[in-house]
Amino acid sequence: MRSLFSLFFIIASLYLWTGCSDKASDTSETKQQAPSKEISQPQSRFRITDIDQRATTITFENNTLRVAKVVQPIVLIHLFASWSAPSCGMLPYLDSLQRSYPKTLFVVGIMANSNNDPKHLRRFMKTHHASYFISNSPDNNVLAQRLADFLKLGENYPVPLTLLFKNGEYTMHYVGATPIEMIKADIEQLRRK
Repeated sequence: MRSLFSLFFIIASLYLWTGCSDKASDTSETKQQAPSKEISQPQSRFRITDIDQRATTITFENNTLRVAKVVQPIVLIHLFASWSAPSCGMLPYLDSLQRSYPKTLFVVGIMANSNNDPKHLRRFMKTHHASYFISNSPDNNVLAQRLADFLKLGENYPVPLTLLFKNGEYTMHYVGATPIEMIKADIEQLRRK
């Protein structure tokens, strides 16, 4: 039995080693090239619409964020989910920030991985006292993932995730529920720069 096992082991080893040879195969055959794979560029333009059908376009290219039709120099992007208690807890405070800095700050809510039914979203916004721009668009998940990838947070990024941009340039981000006083202090610093 032992000699049979040894013989099998030797034959299997020879078979594997000869299959991994570096020798070129028959050169008389015509070599075919593998089809070239195009490297797809990540999406950079996102059309977002809120529950009142106000639409804008967010462009995120070369680490710069532009929001069409927005004149405020500071843009706060809040990625959240309706099932996340920390996300929901921040909504009324972000609404308060938007009202405190109407000429300086534009808040955009991007509801990711959630039900974007307009009736549900309107009820959700009323319940959580959020009257700022909350996107109700099919592009929400793609935009959220693009921003998470930019931050190198991967596919399973945490929510809430809040990003601040000034004049299109990324300045900072917050992971998880963040004290509104901290965000307000950072906005004050950005306003002075």
